Amino acid sequence: MMQKISIVILLFLSSFAAVKAQQVLYTQTFEDTASLFQDYVLVNLDNGNPAGTEWDTLQSVPWFVSTAGAAGNHAAIATSDYDPAIAADDWFITPAIRTGKASKLSWKNLSLTAGKTDTYQVFVSTTEQSVAGCLFNGPVAGFSSSNTTFASNTIDLAAAGYANQNIFIGFRLTTPSGGGKLAIDDLVVTEDSTQFVTLKFMVNMSRYIQDSLFDPKTDTVDVAGTFNNFVGTKNILSIVPGSDSAIYAISIPGFVDGDRLEFKFRINSTWNDSIVEFPYGQPNRVWTVEHDKYTYTCYYNDQGTSYSIPENNIMSLVNVYPNPAQSNVSIDCPEKISRIRLISLSGSLLYDLKTDSGKTVNMDVSPLAKGTYLLLFYSSEKFAGSRKIIRN
Repeated sequence: MMQKISIVILLFLSSFAAVKAQQVLYTQTFEDTASLFQDYVLVNLDNGNPAGTEWDTLQSVPWFVSTAGAAGNHAAIATSDYDPAIAADDWFITPAIRTGKASKLSWKNLSLTAGKTDTYQVFVSTTEQSVAGCLFNGPVAGFSSSNTTFASNTIDLAAAGYANQNIFIGFRLTTPSGGGKLAIDDLVVTEDSTQFVTLKFMVNMSRYIQDSLFDPKTDTVDVAGTFNNFVGTKNILSIVPGSDSAIYAISIPGFVDGDRLEFKFRINSTWNDSIVEFPYGQPNRVWTVEHDKYTYTCYYNDQGTSYSIPENNIMSLVNVYPNPAQSNVSIDCPEKISRIRLISLSGSLLYDLKTDSGKTVNMDVSPLAKGTYLLLFYSSEKFAGSRKIIRN
C-alpha cells in the first residue's frame, strides 16, 4: 500500500514540475470587455449582410465579443450566415508574440448555430500585423466546427517553422456559404522550455511630481519600445505599494538573455515633446539583458541620481554654476559632451548649443522669465543626462 502511495506522489510531483516549467507567452480570453480587441487588427473582406437582425453588429465589424458557451463566458464571434449567401472572409490578427524553441498555440472553437458547419484557417505572419503578412506564409492549418460545446485545438508553432521569432497569429473565417456563427476563445501560446525571463521596469516620478509636471491621481506612465512596437498603451505601469505614489513598475514576460531593448517611458501615452522622455529626437534608452539582471530602475527623464541600471558616469563631471542664476550660467562639460539644449518645463526648446570638447560653456539666461528650466546633455552617441537650473 505504501508503495502505491509513493508512486502516486511521484507521478503528481512529476506532473506538477512539468506544468510549472511551461511558460505562458500570450493569452487572450476575451473576458476583458473594457478593452475588446485592443491592439488587434480586424479585417472584413466579404462585406456580407448578416441574415436576420440578432447579429446586426456583424454588418460593420468582422468579429465582435459576446457571450458563448457557459453562462457569462465571452468569446470572439463571426458569422457566415449572409443574405444573400456569399463566402465568408473575416479576419482577426493578434499583436506580436515572441515564440521560443518549443512554443505551441492552443484555442477553443464553438458553433453557435446547431446543424451548421463553419470552416476557418489559422495563419502566422512573421513580417507585419496584416492580412498580406499572413497570406505571404499561407495557412498553417484549416479547421471545421459544427460542435455546440467548445472543442480544443493545438498547433505546434515550432514544428510549423515558427520557433524563436516575433509572430502575428491570424484567424480567418472561410465558410463558403450557408454557415452559422463561429466562436473562438481562450487563445494561449505556451513554451515548454525555460529560456524566457520576465523583465521589470521601474521609474521614479518624484522629481516630476515635485515640479507639478505629473499628478499620480490623474496621470499615467507607460513604457514604449522595440518589444511592443513603441505602443506604450500595451504596457502601463502601476504604482508600487508603499512608494508614496512616486515609483511606478511593470513586469513584462517573454525575453531572453542577450536581448537588446530600446525604449522610453511616457506620460499619458503621448509622444508630445513637452512631456515625453528625452524630447526633440533624443535617442532611446538602451538595455541589453544580462543573466540574472532583470530589473531596470531609473528616474523619469533621468531627473535624479542614477541607480541600478543604467549607470551614467559622464554626468558626474558636469558642473552648472551659479544655480540659481540671474544673468549668466557657466557649464563645465567633460570631453564626451558635444551638445547642450535648454528647455522649459512645458517642453519648449530655448537654446540648442554645440560644445567644444572639454571647454566651459557660458549661457545668457537674463532674457528668460523667472522659473525652473532643464539642461539636456548629449554625447556623440546618445543622451547623457540632465540638470535643473533656476532663473531668479
